[in-house]
Amino acid sequence: MEDKSTLGKFIQTKRKELGLSQKELAKALYVTESAVSKWERGISYPDITMISGICEVLHISEHELCTASEDRQQRESDLMVKSYKRFVRGYTIITGIGYLAAIIPSFIYNVAHGGIGWFMVLITSLMLTFSFINVPVLVKENRALWTLGASTVSLMLLYAAGCVYSHGDWFVMAVLGTLLGEAIVFLPFVLRSDVFEKYAGNCKGLICMAADSVLTFACVIYGTLKYGDVADLRDGMVATVTCVALVWAVFLIIRYLKVNGFFKGALCFAASAVWVAAMTVLSNAWNGMELSDIISLKGADNNRYDVIVCICLIGIAAVFGIAGAVFKFARKRSQDR
Repeated sequence: MEDKSTLGKFIQTKRKELGLSQKELAKALYVTESAVSKWERGISYPDITMISGICEVLHISEHELCTASEDRQQRESDLMVKSYKRFVRGYTIITGIGYLAAIIPSFIYNVAHGGIGWFMVLITSLMLTFSFINVPVLVKENRALWTLGASTVSLMLLYAAGCVYSHGDWFVMAVLGTLLGEAIVFLPFVLRSDVFEKYAGNCKGLICMAADSVLTFACVIYGTLKYGDVADLRDGMVATVTCVALVWAVFLIIRYLKVNGFFKGALCFAASAVWVAAMTVLSNAWNGMELSDIISLKGADNNRYDVIVCICLIGIAAVFGIAGAVFKFARKRSQDR
């Protein structure tokens, strides 16, 4: 705490700024007027039990009282906090009035016309809006996670209400497609958040890839069975397995192979070349071509383009491989020095 005279002058200054007399300050603090006079003249310190009361009456912080100076930075921070709280309160009230202004007339109209199907679509739409414009403001921690969760649930309910209202059968497909898109875009960030990182550990990539793969197969299986037949399911599964296999191969090379980036690039391009060649053979065999015709590049004009693509990919892989070897040699040589 500052010396007695400095502290006394500070208390006197703050008292006068508030227009209080020594008697009024003493009454508010339940002490004698002479005690306040002794503080301000630097004769004695206030008792330590009086600090909170003095700060409350003089509208100052304990840090300001102990240092006998104004903490402008802290005051600005406090003002910003109070301003933000007022903003949140006003923002919530205004948006709440807007929601009620949309809900009440719509409910009355739908009830009067003997149905609430369209009203449920409106309610779920407002829930989705609330998730984006109110949840981030109302929640103090993990705003992104709460917003994502609330918007996802609201969107699913909106799908359900729209499906019932339109007498459609697209709800499951819409849900699977939405979950797949969210898993691809947002799941990596969700797993890196403080809430889930301790559980995911070093398996975040595997979890993301597994979730994306499962949802992809779910979309293909349900979509082909719902809107096609068993033959479509067979074709869809073959195409999905081959595409997912390439993605997994690239992921495993990049994530787990302990070589430099050039070698990883070379292996990724080489894997892509093998994939293109395998897809060419499988697709032509699927269409009834003989293996000898496929190898001799007969009967399909696009085979030559596939060969060109494979050659280009192999060439790029070779360039990356040479660069990787040079990089490894140069690095080893610099370490030997």
